[in-house]
Amino acid sequence: MRIRRLSVLATVTALLTFPVQAHAASSASSGHTYHVAPQGSDHATGTRTSPLRTIGACLHRVRPGDTCLVHHGTYHEQLTPPSGTKDAPITIAAYGDGPVTVDGTERVTGWKDAGGGLVAADTNLPPDPDFNAVFLDNKRAAEGRWPNSGADPLNTTWAEADTTSTDQRIDDTDLPDADWNGATVHLWAGSNPWAQQTGTVTTTAPGTLDFKGGNYRCPPLCMGNQTYRNYYLVGSKAALDRPGEWYYDKAAHRLYLLPPKGGITGHTVTAKHRLWGIDLSDSSYVTVRGLDLWGTSLRTGPASTGVVVDRLHATYISEFSTLPMPPDGDLAIPPFEGHIVASRILDSGVQILGTGNTLEHSEISQSAGDGVLVRGTGNTVTDNYIHDVGWMGSYTPGIEINGNGHTVTHNTVRRTGRAAIDTAWQLNGTEFHDNHIAYNDISEAMRTSRDGSPFYVCCSLNGSGTSIDHNTAHDADGQNGYYVDNYSGHFLLHHNVAWNTGSRGVFFNGHTGPSIANEDHNSSYGVGINVASVALGGATDASGSYFSNIVGPKPVTATKAGDPLPVVRSNLISDQPGYTDAVNGELWLTPRSPAIDAGEVVDGVTTDVLGAAPDQGAYEFGAPVWSTGCDLPGCQERVRHGSWTATASDGTDASTTVDGDINTRWTAVDPQTAGQSLTVDLGEDKTFDRISLDAGRDTSGQPYGFTVSLSRDGRHWGEPLARVSGRSFTQDAVFPRQTTARHLRITLTASGPAPWVVNDIRLYGDGPDASSTLQAEQATEVRGADRGTASVSLRGGDRVGFHQVNINGGHLAVRLAPECVRGCSLQLRLDSPDDRVVAEVPVSGSGDWQERSVTLKHTVTGAHDLYVVAKGTGRVAGLDWLTIRP
Repeated sequence: MRIRRLSVLATVTALLTFPVQAHAASSASSGHTYHVAPQGSDHATGTRTSPLRTIGACLHRVRPGDTCLVHHGTYHEQLTPPSGTKDAPITIAAYGDGPVTVDGTERVTGWKDAGGGLVAADTNLPPDPDFNAVFLDNKRAAEGRWPNSGADPLNTTWAEADTTSTDQRIDDTDLPDADWNGATVHLWAGSNPWAQQTGTVTTTAPGTLDFKGGNYRCPPLCMGNQTYRNYYLVGSKAALDRPGEWYYDKAAHRLYLLPPKGGITGHTVTAKHRLWGIDLSDSSYVTVRGLDLWGTSLRTGPASTGVVVDRLHATYISEFSTLPMPPDGDLAIPPFEGHIVASRILDSGVQILGTGNTLEHSEISQSAGDGVLVRGTGNTVTDNYIHDVGWMGSYTPGIEINGNGHTVTHNTVRRTGRAAIDTAWQLNGTEFHDNHIAYNDISEAMRTSRDGSPFYVCCSLNGSGTSIDHNTAHDADGQNGYYVDNYSGHFLLHHNVAWNTGSRGVFFNGHTGPSIANEDHNSSYGVGINVASVALGGATDASGSYFSNIVGPKPVTATKAGDPLPVVRSNLISDQPGYTDAVNGELWLTPRSPAIDAGEVVDGVTTDVLGAAPDQGAYEFGAPVWSTGCDLPGCQERVRHGSWTATASDGTDASTTVDGDINTRWTAVDPQTAGQSLTVDLGEDKTFDRISLDAGRDTSGQPYGFTVSLSRDGRHWGEPLARVSGRSFTQDAVFPRQTTARHLRITLTASGPAPWVVNDIRLYGDGPDASSTLQAEQATEVRGADRGTASVSLRGGDRVGFHQVNINGGHLAVRLAPECVRGCSLQLRLDSPDDRVVAEVPVSGSGDWQERSVTLKHTVTGAHDLYVVAKGTGRVAGLDWLTIRP
């Protein structure tokens, strides 16, 4: 996802901070409460009327059981709390009167003319120079690079080396004639480049440069005359050619900047000074609640225990420009060159290390490396929104899981350079057991890589006691939805869902070695899978592997090796399995599905059976539909796919661009030229602010540049709302504001050597789409109701609410289980739980889950807060989901 707008941040802040004061007050009853505010004094008493000025001063005073209540403001300091005790933790909490930001940056001043259109300031940037970050007017400023790229680091523009290049030399006739000595060369190259690497330029000449480093595995990871020869250069003053770009001279401690048009006057430049704004590496039994982080991150330590991080909002947490080999001491097994993939896993992201610590209800975004690192034993990461991370292209994912006994559930992870959820063999060794990874929604992964998946395990791991269940993986440019790679065994997968994940739903890769006792049961796989629903391949020993009750479009296959041989049975392979809406990922069953009662009993897996036998697939017919992901603002964004049509300016059939299947492709007739276009008719008005243009995993055919224009009627077109450059697998056009339109036009702005290709066009909005299935248990507000994993139970006066829902329709459909004899109903209200009733669904009787539809009093359009309020006494109904459609 893009950088969040202030209006969204205000919503998040309102939702996250107002409950904080009550929580903090209750914890404070056992100890002393100190207040902190920017207008205070560190010599004050710390009362509400005489607050302290810095959080550090409060932490210097607190003892176990005490609380620091922090008032609205920005605090340029590093927090290092002392430890509390199990029965008397120390609490640092936002007071609730506005955002509380711990800022890891400091302002850079003293700018002087440096010649050549540049300005420079003498400044000492404390972090390791590889971790420097610079911000211009509170936006990330890009380090000077060639070739230039757009503002989104996940939409990367690459240079392509000539075929005469060798392992440590790049030949490129397009390379500008400049002194590149000492620059960092970033490589994504080889016959099958499953990792990215960096090296240092040693000599340069016109059209060529030599470098040292990188190329740890040649092939498949090297420059030379390979299928992929992509690279870019950073870390050189010669690359400064676009306003806002910067270069830091480490030896001279001088920051150079190409200023905006009109000069540096009136602009604010800040630079990172603190890697860890909240450093809990020596702390235990500390609660951090409702704080924001900007340009810095948070970590616990290997000995930390009892730390709770709740409602954190962390932005621009990690930045770096090199991918060095990890130190030998960080590796769990003897080092060798292939361990370049583990670069930066242990020194980036929000880090939850130690035993029995928790990260919950938080939003983590904008990281060159990890989103979250969880490492140790028995930690919990739940109900978090993690996005726009891992853009440097190593194995740093949205959530990195190392160790044993962790719980990672109900997280939404999207827009990652490689995996959304990953575990690194190089760091775990053989220790990865008894972990529970469930109810996570992982999408838009593999943005800067090609060999991987949204969920990835590697390698040689024994996953005994680990369960990967009830997750959804979709809309990713890797090869599989779930990938258990290279000799790993004893992994149990069940009740997972995948669509638009490339070749397979799940792949257990023996890779000329063992793949023992791996299982997948009761999973559902949909469109956008073109090789196998489930595959176990390349194994010399697949003993004890077992795949059953799978529903999918392609076969379930397993290497016939081992004793006992793998079991493959009771699976439904069909292109018409009776899914509700496969294109939109609604893979639950309709009444006539052949999967109903067609499964077999699997101990510990088929535990909630309705009917004569277990159903095949991930959803038991007649039971409430379980959901994945977090329930924070932003967690539900994708706009429901409808009856879309597309036409190409060259007259070719472009229907495959809007069929919802990433494996179908439209290809233009001629090489790319400015003015070529695709026009899409959405069939009805949709509200959105981002378009994803997916060109698959090929590196040829992605646009070199394009614009997006919108129209309500298909005849009158506005000025372009987005301009995009870069050639990543999926390119995002982000609008400055949320917009409603029925028609969109994508127009090329640059030429390219290959014809334009598009596999899929997707739309995203800043709130949930009411025409999609809104799961009741994912409501952003639940009052009085009992929230379960698949539904909520409502009594009279209870309610669930969804904030800023995009609505365009006149009919409400709900799925409910009535629990009222008479006089009950579910009321749909807009904008406030006490506002007008726009629809009412009568509820009476008791019985099974059922769908009911009513007509709204009037058609509703636009973005509204949406509430379902239960009317009656006692129990009214269980609510599974609702939709509003035309």
